[in-house]
Amino acid sequence: MGVTQSSQNDHLEKYLGQDFPDGEILIGFENPSNICYSNVILQALYYCKDFKNQILQHQSSINQNNLLDLTKLLFQSISKHKQKTGVISTKKMMNYIKTKNKIFDGKYHQDSHEFYMWFINECEELIKDKQNNWIRQIFQGQQLTQIECLNCHSISQREEMYCDLSLDLFPNYSLSTCLQQMSKEEQLNGQNQFFCDKCQSKQDAIKRLLLNTLPNVLVVHLKRFKYDERCGQMIKVSSKIPFSQQLRIKAQKQTKTYELTTIIIHLGQGILYGHYVCITKIQGKWFKFDDDKISLFVDQDLHYVYGRSYPTHAQTCAYMLFYNAQ
Repeated sequence: MGVTQSSQNDHLEKYLGQDFPDGEILIGFENPSNICYSNVILQALYYCKDFKNQILQHQSSINQNNLLDLTKLLFQSISKHKQKTGVISTKKMMNYIKTKNKIFDGKYHQDSHEFYMWFINECEELIKDKQNNWIRQIFQGQQLTQIECLNCHSISQREEMYCDLSLDLFPNYSLSTCLQQMSKEEQLNGQNQFFCDKCQSKQDAIKRLLLNTLPNVLVVHLKRFKYDERCGQMIKVSSKIPFSQQLRIKAQKQTKTYELTTIIIHLGQGILYGHYVCITKIQGKWFKFDDDKISLFVDQDLHYVYGRSYPTHAQTCAYMLFYNAQ
């Protein structure tokens, strides 16, 4: 995928000693043009066991020039690396991505969540066996949007698939509480009345969003950026959102217990500038991947990425969370 270059990672094995994960290879990615937003997602996906296994088993096309092929080449470059540490270029993959999506063409900082969504959707479309679509099997769940007429109490329902949960943030709410707020009932009245097919007229109604099924890998997106009408631009929301390393979620058809495996962190003030780093758990220890630099990260420091209880725009904050079902 790219030429291995020397870096401070060359001394990582000696520095970590017994803390170096047994049998693992820790590889950083070059960042020649503000591509930290893609580097963190690629690191997260490499350490997503189900995704990595499927990619490495993927039967490459003849010309090896689609996203699945290029991802396999990248993952092979890591897994077959001659040293336990090093740095790899993702230039070939990013050149291809830029031809497929102009949003990522250029030298400007982009949104890692937007990159993740595009990347996963692109991979899904490339899987020929739609009956055995492993992207859906790993990342997709189903949610229900229900509207209950308050006159006749009939319920209309729409099913939708999701590959991440984007959460509105509330100051000093925990992640679990933010998840509960997703299902909070919304009153439809006044100008927002619902047209009920059974009543054949507009009626007051209640709207609710419910999780029906849960994915094997739950990706949570914390909405850290919102439009501020006062200043006429997007601003960062640095609200403190504590999250646990274990998460139990009850949906309509199933209940799953999840373990936190990766955290995507945003540093800086805005969505189009700043920096992303990836913290991922490998053999019970947390490691920080900051482009070409890798270091040990201790559990006791996780609370520093929750955000802050007081208003601030430049805070280091968790932005995306990857949870694996147990």
